[in-house]
Order: sequence, then structure tokens, then C-alpha cells
Amino acid sequence: MTLGLKYDNDYLVGGPKRAWVTPNFRLAEYTRADGSVRIHRELVGAVQQLRHALGRSVDIASLAPADGLGQGLDGRFVWVEAGDPATVANAAERLAREGSFARIEAHGPRVYLEMPDPDHLPPLPAENALARAIEVTAAFETSGDPYLQVTGNFDGAGLSFGPIQVNFGTGTLQEMFRRFEARDAAALRRAFGPRWPAWQAVMALPSRRKQVEWADELSRGRNKADFEPAWKAALQAVGNTPAFRDETLRYAYDVYGRKLIAALSWLDGVCPIPIQNFRCLAALYDLCVQQGSLNKAHDAIRRRIADESPDDEFHLTRIAVEERGRKANAQWRADCISRRLCILEREPVAVSEAGQRAQRDNPNLYLLRNAPVRQMERYLL
Repeated sequence: MTLGLKYDNDYLVGGPKRAWVTPNFRLAEYTRADGSVRIHRELVGAVQQLRHALGRSVDIASLAPADGLGQGLDGRFVWVEAGDPATVANAAERLAREGSFARIEAHGPRVYLEMPDPDHLPPLPAENALARAIEVTAAFETSGDPYLQVTGNFDGAGLSFGPIQVNFGTGTLQEMFRRFEARDAAALRRAFGPRWPAWQAVMALPSRRKQVEWADELSRGRNKADFEPAWKAALQAVGNTPAFRDETLRYAYDVYGRKLIAALSWLDGVCPIPIQNFRCLAALYDLCVQQGSLNKAHDAIRRRIADESPDDEFHLTRIAVEERGRKANAQWRADCISRRLCILEREPVAVSEAGQRAQRDNPNLYLLRNAPVRQMERYLL
């Protein structure tokens, strides 16, 4: 999605006019009347989030100053139209509380949106950062709404579900559904409808192997990657329930957030450079999801730190993800490293390792704000 786009100090300045900048906007929509392009990537990401929050199309109405707004803020503001301007402004105000917008004004049918000072972006709340990191990691594996992902037995795990693809094979799906039932049993029953007794029977099977076998019989399509439609719809109803989305975030923190904290604590002991930028934290979170921890690469990371003396958190994070990626099975090393560097750099990065080459892209790179995460210090205590 981002291949061919050109950036200058985080300002989008060129590329193919038909190229997708974010999932719903092409470069042409950010091209000025004279054919030039200059728009800050943080603002582009915020507009995409606004479109997602509204659930309908958003038109880029103008990129020129007007009504006394936008003067001297080249590339840091945009005028949009998306129906009722009050509704648009209200949705933008909610995003402003996360630091996405600094000024919002409705003028007639248009709404003026101005981003914060790019040199002093507001910190992301920790919970919001975790939700974004989950969506970025999920987009490497699935497409669409990550909370509605239902995957069949293509990999021997039986049934995989949701943004972190909990599954029968590892026991993580069973654990998360126990948490769902404890959170709101009535809502869980409603989501499954007439299949609720059958689902309870599946959860009561005597072993993971039996549960995987049950899911295998219902797996469909090429390589069994899809699932029986009626069961898939029931599971998606679960994923569409706000309480269960919230519980999924809590589960992701309990499982992978704690792994992330362990990795950060170890790195701090080896090289006391604070890692607080969301891009670094998201890259390390992705590592924890895919590879579990830094443990297998401790010696290699120490050696590189001693040799290179990293002077900032990006350099330190790069060392960590590259060296841990090199401890993966040979066929996956390039893929592991390319994933992490794609997050860290917010663009596809080609990597060659062990005779393999990978250049991973991700449609959710727009979520990767170049900002610190609030309250990380509290989580490290």
C-alpha cells in the first residue's frame, strides 16, 4: 500500500497519483491544484481514523488556507466534508482527545482540521497505544476488522479467532472465551444464539486435540483457511460485541503486554535508553506476539550494543528486533526482521537473511504515530 510514496521529514511529498496513502484515500486526493503534494503523514493518518470513526466517506475539500485558518501551517491542516459538519466535528473532537487533532472548526459544510505541532506530538494513552499495536500486528496476518477474523484449520491450530488469533491448538482461545463468559455470559449466549449449547459442548471436550478435530471438520475453502458460515457468523457476533473487544484488549495486555514489559526491562538493564516512542514499542510488541521474547538473542543483542553504542531508542530497538529475528528458523528470518522494520520505519523495508528475501507491507501503518506513550513508566514499575 505504501510502496512508491515519497516522504520528506515526515511530510508526504509525492508518488503515483493512484497510490493508496491509507486504506480509503489515494495520493490524488491530497494533491493540490498546482499538482504538488505536501501533507504531514500524522495528519493523513488522523483523517483516515476520522473516516473510520464516521463509518462513511470523507472528502478532502481543500488544502488551502481560508477563513483566517491555515496560514503559515503548510501541510499541517486540511478541510474536509462528510455530511453534517457538527457530526464530523464531534467525531474529530473524540480523536483530538487522543492527540490526533489540535484545532477543529466547522465553517458551513466544511470542517477545518489542524494537527498538533509535529515536533511536540501529544503522548498516546497506553490503552489506545495497545489497541493500535494490536491492529498493526493483526494486519500482517489478516485483512478487514481484526476483531471479526475467523480462520480455519490451515495451520493445525484448529480454529483461530480475533486480532491476536487465539486458537484451540495453544489453548489461548479456550482461555479467552472463559474470560468472555465471566465478563458477560448473557451477551455471549446472545451472540451464539441457537449454537450456544453446541459451543459449550465443544469447550467441554476432554482435550485440545479433540477441539482441533472438531474445528477441522468445520474448516472450509483453500487449505482449510475458512470456516463453516453459520459458525463463522456466530463468532463474528462475539467479535462485534463492545464488551468482548475490551476484554480482548485486556487479554492481549495480560499475555503480550507483559512480555513487552519484560523485554523493555531487560533492554533497560543492558542499555538504559528509555524506549517510549510508539513506533519502537509497536515493533517490540509485534516481536513478542510472533517470537515470544528477546531471550534467545540476549548475547547477540549485548554484543551489538557494545559494538555500536546506540544513541537513541530507534537504534536500540532496531538492534533488538534484528538480532531476535536472526534467531528464528532460517525460512522466517527475513520475514521477522522485515515486519519489525516496517513498523519502525513506517514503510516497507527489504531484508535478505539466510537466502530468503522479504519486504513486508502493512495497511495500518497510518496508526503508527511518532509520539511517546503515556504512562509507560507506571507499567514498568
